[in-house]
Amino acid sequence: MAHDVVGNLDVAILCVIAFVIFFAGLLVHLRREDKREGYPVEVAGVFGRTQSAQGFPATPKPKLFYRPHDRGVAQAPRIETPEPVRPGQDLPPMAYPLDPGPDPLNEGVGAAAYTRIREELPDLDVNGEPKLISLNDHSDYYIPDGDPDPRGWVLLSADEKRVGTVHDLWFNRAEFFLRYYEVSIEGADGRRLVPAFFAEALPRDRAVRATTLVAEDMRRTPVRADDSCITMREEDRLNGFYAGGLRFSGRGGQIHDPA
Repeated sequence: MAHDVVGNLDVAILCVIAFVIFFAGLLVHLRREDKREGYPVEVAGVFGRTQSAQGFPATPKPKLFYRPHDRGVAQAPRIETPEPVRPGQDLPPMAYPLDPGPDPLNEGVGAAAYTRIREELPDLDVNGEPKLISLNDHSDYYIPDGDPDPRGWVLLSADEKRVGTVHDLWFNRAEFFLRYYEVSIEGADGRRLVPAFFAEALPRDRAVRATTLVAEDMRRTPVRADDSCITMREEDRLNGFYAGGLRFSGRGGQIHDPA
């Protein structure tokens, strides 16, 4: 019997067996590598308690990543302290709904969620320069003739109120697309940024309209620590605020449904 089995093995069958073993090993390796972020996970246990779980295969051994532009060394996987929903309160047990609270736009839950663990540093391109730059401060970049220039246009809120003026444009020079409108808002100090993904340009009206926030919420949009740049953490905070407007923007923190 053993002679018959061995006798039936040829080069083609051996190649198939080797490929299956290699592919299975590759799947296990890739599955372990994608557990470098977010694992071990917290799952619901008995009596509303949470417990850690890794699943199969287990998380890999820590690896060091040497980051460019003198940004230090990162280790993955790593233990991270859970982010609080709001100061002084803990997350509810797993599988329980999050209470958005009286001002969900500033509490970072649901549609307005953002992370506090990103760095207070700007995102850099391959040359170590900030990706996001101001057109007003970089004359070597410009809007081509024939394309509308929103600088000087009126700023409108989602409830069609005039709330300010557009002064500048911020764009990603690594990928060449508009990222933010820099605006002044009546009743708010300093310059603020409006994400281009949550705004629309209206050339006929010479206006830029924020599509997610009503006027009273636009006046309290997050501010930057330095007007000459925007950090990765500030970007997350700002975009979370505007994204949350789709669900939460409205008087007194009440839920606003644009539909």
